[in-house]
Amino acid sequence: MSDVSFVVTLYNKAKYIPALTNSIFLQKNLGDCEYIFVDDGSTDDTLSILEQCTSSHTNIKIISQQNAGPSLATNRGISEATRPFIKFVDGDEILHPLGTSELFKAMSMLNVEMAFSHGEEIPFTSEKMRAPNLPLSKRAPTIIDKPLEVVAKTAIFNLTCLLASAKVIHDMGGCDTKVFIQDYSFALRLANNTKFAFVPSTLYWAPLEVTDRASDMGGGAQVLHDSNLAMGYFVAENPGLDPSIKALMLQRAAGRAWKWARRREGETLLSKHYYRYFWSMLSPGSGDTSERILATCQSFPARNIRFTRYSNK
Repeated sequence: MSDVSFVVTLYNKAKYIPALTNSIFLQKNLGDCEYIFVDDGSTDDTLSILEQCTSSHTNIKIISQQNAGPSLATNRGISEATRPFIKFVDGDEILHPLGTSELFKAMSMLNVEMAFSHGEEIPFTSEKMRAPNLPLSKRAPTIIDKPLEVVAKTAIFNLTCLLASAKVIHDMGGCDTKVFIQDYSFALRLANNTKFAFVPSTLYWAPLEVTDRASDMGGGAQVLHDSNLAMGYFVAENPGLDPSIKALMLQRAAGRAWKWARRREGETLLSKHYYRYFWSMLSPGSGDTSERILATCQSFPARNIRFTRYSNK
């Protein structure tokens, strides 16, 4: 059995806390666990309800901070974790009772430092939201040998999907604090440090009704901007990356930015946004790849974007 630190970040999630905490405390086949909750400056009853729902349990740490955003809140939780494995949970999501132990089994079986699973969005009133012990897939976990190639193409998970060793998380520095949304910078850093195990079962559920997720900010601009920002900083941090990976990241970032500029801002083929995309396809290896990726962030208007206090705006 594994000893696990559960790291839960919350911002105005009062409605979901009873179901959230219940699903965490009902996790099966684990060892000595601790539960770290980071309230990121909620303005509703999140903190008081959280205190009520955790009052009868031990190994609880509740941290209340001024609103700083998901990346900084996640890293605050990581800094408090003392167990050898860390399981992340978003503040409105529900875990399968075996949602943690199945990930640990896959990590042990495949000798990797991280495992992730499927999730599903469903109505909050669904029976599944009561975290029943639903049947799991009979398919065996599989290994992703070259995760950076996969993650460079697309974001394959959010943090609730995964369990990882605390050592690799600490060694890689957690989330990039210069990026507001936490998921993609974390995925890139993790993919550069360990192979992934994939568990082909649905191990968590997210309520469809939630409309204030960070990924919805700015009409979707925030998550796209932050994906490009995370890529740009990641390339700068890792100058020895394979040129093919850097080229792929540049092309994905430039393509993402051009699509937004064309569809949402009405930009044309004569714009700098298209030029960046065209040049990324024609000559991906020229110039400073990190600077070229970071330049694509200009396609997302600052009026739609929130930055952290560590951002280079």
